Amino acid sequence: MIITGSALFIEPGTEKPVLEALARFPEVTFQAKSDSGSELVVNLEAGDHQALDLLCARLSEAIPQIVDITHLYVHFGDEIEGQNDSSRP
Repeated sequence: MIITGSALFIEPGTEKPVLEALARFPEVTFQAKSDSGSELVVNLEAGDHQALDLLCARLSEAIPQIVDITHLYVHFGDEIEGQNDSSRP
């Protein structure tokens, strides 16, 4: 499981429709917004790196007001633990 803290950069003045659209994605949790409303901080949850890339592509396609998605931090959790377990004798 990968969990990110990500910034969604959105077109100014589109905060309300973007938040409504994000509510349709159970793997996205809204956390905060900038004073200007043009940046939203969210948590994204995905099974692995490919699923995270797919989620970001789905968000960008479904919500055209998203200008960019930037991951501020990434917790790799099980992916790292799984790699460590497989390397043990």
